[in-house]
Amino acid sequence: TGGLDYSFQAGTDSPNDGAGVARNDNGNAYGVGLTVAYDALSVGAFVSEMEVVNPTADTTVEDEMHASWNVKYSAGPVSLGYSEFVVSSGKAKTSEGTTAAKTLGTSAGMWDGNMFSVAFNVNDDLSLSYSEMTSTYDSQEHNGTNGGVVSELDVDEKHESLQIAYSMGAMSVKAYTTEITNPGNDENADTLNVNEIALGLSF
Repeated sequence: TGGLDYSFQAGTDSPNDGAGVARNDNGNAYGVGLTVAYDALSVGAFVSEMEVVNPTADTTVEDEMHASWNVKYSAGPVSLGYSEFVVSSGKAKTSEGTTAAKTLGTSAGMWDGNMFSVAFNVNDDLSLSYSEMTSTYDSQEHNGTNGGVVSELDVDEKHESLQIAYSMGAMSVKAYTTEITNPGNDENADTLNVNEIALGLSF
């Protein structure tokens, strides 16, 4: 299967009645994706790019780009998945360094990373799964420092999560534990640990 998207005006600005459209920062945009499946294996890829047509005088402004690919394989009770991605916001470089949280796609710089997961259906009632994701932030600012921190240092944000689900008749129990290192791609942020247990009853 596949898909193709194209827009002559990728921005979302819309005027009120009787008003003119404001000049938009975005021009043409396109996206293309393809997934191929054969038996228990599927492979997919996607890429999109959006033109920046109203940049500031800062020549570091670039077009915004997203790309990813993934592969999934299932064999009996086991499913394996792997994916890689890259996101470039196209924003002007700001020497953000590594001392503050970054928002994916809206802060200047580039993110790239990978994720994988494995799921195992022990039986009809019990399933286990584990997933891990690493996202690396690169400010793309390769000269100078910010607050004494060399701005071109990459910062890895890592997610590790273990899930379990059990059902017996009308009752189900689901639980997970997740650890996030360097949340927001901020190397000074505290590690987050989230744990939850949910009980469900059907009547």
